[in-house]
Amino acid sequence: MKNFLCPIFVSLSFFIYAQKNTILKSQKIALNEAERYLKTNQLDMAADIFKYTYKLDDGSKLGVIAVRKYDSIMKSILIKDIIGKWILFEQGSNWGFTEEKDSINRKVLVISKDEFQFYDENIQTKEQKNYKTEKIILTKFEDTSGSRFDFVFSDKSLWRIFWDNRRKYLRQFSTGEETIDNRTEIFCGNIELNYKRYDEGAIK
Repeated sequence: MKNFLCPIFVSLSFFIYAQKNTILKSQKIALNEAERYLKTNQLDMAADIFKYTYKLDDGSKLGVIAVRKYDSIMKSILIKDIIGKWILFEQGSNWGFTEEKDSINRKVLVISKDEFQFYDENIQTKEQKNYKTEKIILTKFEDTSGSRFDFVFSDKSLWRIFWDNRRKYLRQFSTGEETIDNRTEIFCGNIELNYKRYDEGAIK
């Protein structure tokens, strides 16, 4: 029995080694190609190839490098149009929205390349009090569409934050939560907060 199992074990080990070696070669080729696109500032193409690279084996050394570079590119793409200062003008969900009508204070969101900073601002004096700051971190888990475009906050809640070019305002809506090894998704009744640019003046 031992003599019979030994060739099987050797063959299996060789197959696993050959498979890993093939993946490694593919990752090297893909990584070089992604870097080529990155140097010419073709970020979308570079991100797609980095994603392909880490999908081959996200636990390998090259896979870890690819994940890090993919996250860096996607962060720069996703925040490019939203960096700045914003005023909350309505909140709600697909069930309906309520306008912000407080005549004394208003909610302000300041987005930098590294942080989301949330403030209460006195409308008259412009004095601001920070009540929450979140690091800009992308979730490591994909949604059902295979995308990783959501930001994860310190309480593990997931948010999509983006400039809606059709509606001409910034949208922040909840998409789920991170768990230990996965994520949840919300498909209906998502909490949504909508913002105008701060320099647009008073909320109308």
